[in-house]
Amino acid sequence: MSELNLNVKKSEYGDWQTNLQLAISICEHIRNQGVRPQVIIEPTCGQGNFIIAALLTFDSIEEVYGIEIYKPYLDVLKEKLQKFGNSLEKVKIHLYHESVFDFDFNNLSNLVKGKTVLAIGNPPWVTNSKLSEIGSENLPNKSNFKGVKGLEAITGKGNFDIAEYICIQMIEKLSAENVYFAFLLKNSVIRNLVYEQKAGKYSLLNITQYNIDAQKEFDVSVSAALLSMRLFGGNERRCKVFDFYSNQFLYSFGWVKDRFVSDVERYVKTQMIDGTFPFIWRSGLKHDCSKVMELSKIDGKYLNALGEVVEIEDDVIFPLVKSADIKEEIIEHTRKYVIVTQHNTNEDTSLLKDNYPKAYQYLLDHSEFLDGRKSVIYKDRPRFCMFGIGDYTFKKYKIVISGLYKQTYFSMVSEIEGKVAVCDDTCYMLGFDSYDVARLTLEILNSQSVQDFVNSICFYDAKRAINKDILMRINLQPAIYNIENLNVGLTKDKYDEAIKYLNHHCNAVSAQQMFDFESFFAD
Repeated sequence: MSELNLNVKKSEYGDWQTNLQLAISICEHIRNQGVRPQVIIEPTCGQGNFIIAALLTFDSIEEVYGIEIYKPYLDVLKEKLQKFGNSLEKVKIHLYHESVFDFDFNNLSNLVKGKTVLAIGNPPWVTNSKLSEIGSENLPNKSNFKGVKGLEAITGKGNFDIAEYICIQMIEKLSAENVYFAFLLKNSVIRNLVYEQKAGKYSLLNITQYNIDAQKEFDVSVSAALLSMRLFGGNERRCKVFDFYSNQFLYSFGWVKDRFVSDVERYVKTQMIDGTFPFIWRSGLKHDCSKVMELSKIDGKYLNALGEVVEIEDDVIFPLVKSADIKEEIIEHTRKYVIVTQHNTNEDTSLLKDNYPKAYQYLLDHSEFLDGRKSVIYKDRPRFCMFGIGDYTFKKYKIVISGLYKQTYFSMVSEIEGKVAVCDDTCYMLGFDSYDVARLTLEILNSQSVQDFVNSICFYDAKRAINKDILMRINLQPAIYNIENLNVGLTKDKYDEAIKYLNHHCNAVSAQQMFDFESFFAD
């Protein structure tokens, strides 16, 4: 059966077949590290390019174990193996038409005990929630294998890559003195595996990430790499990162004491900033119905994404800051506006009927969109409700940052067109009543010391490079202490009051102890 004749949905199996040349390069890379495997194990072997590459690269192979759920792929692999002819007489080939989730790796571990083993491959680059969404049966028995519960499970932390599940199974079942591991994975999966090393759960050695160009190799826009390590003999909590093609060292990430960081060397220089932020960072508004809830303003009229002119009470319409609007230090304009139905998440939205009848009728007219929102966060909540809304939403001054963009620069927004500007859920924000405190906080956050620190803990290949966990680790006190040539346009009195306010909320020493303001202003 020809590879070109195979017709299978990639989304069903998370299927991106590794080209033979890349598979050979990876095997040669492993051979150059001195590994001489007697046994090759590929848990999702597909059309078998890794198995073929291993047979072409290593003359030490005695046995091969390949597992694949999609039988036509195994047929292709068998055709490829036949081309080796008598050269494979001394190699035992074991191919299993079986789901990797049902395979007995405990038995396999016993069969290969005492031999040098190379577990190699490219497991599915797809999440459990995606497979459930398309109705796939290619799922582990317990999809929430991390045991995430409650709100974290609802908001996404219960979601995981199938590849991560497979990696954990291999690590747990095959761990032995002479077992080596070489998998192509999304960087996020590698990061999760290293993160779990804090407790020393697995005896891993020489954890190394070799970045590849996934766009070139697989025609997908994702950050991916070869994860190479030994499944025995160490308790490493950090991963060294190299470029796969040049073998150039780039950086290390992982644990520094009890802190997880993206760049160990950079973090060590700025770790005094690592602590707790004095205020709570919030996500912006979430409504999941942009066609109806988000408006454009053209020639003084509001239009929704359906092309309709929206004539409702102006009091429920607010300027909306989205990630694409966060470009300058001070945000003075927005491209969109949003209809806000509540002041907090539990407020009864039926009150709109009496207070804002036009807005309420507009929502009723578009109820098919709003009532059709699928997220469970809207279940058993007021009709037309929103999420991520509270007193902080309506603060006059806000510091904002995008969670999507690969930059750590903070911006400030106040009122636009005489109205409070609100943020969408792609942003994180701090709300302030005082311009002085907001302006000073902005300057501190954009100072070199804070920027260096955030860059040392931020993973730019993550779906959200900036998240609440990262932002809550910024300790303002040492940042204030390390700032030089601070100029925020405040008078000395206003500056002093703002510093005192921040220090009060940091539970710190007095402003005078943290900074010699008199000498600062004398300069």
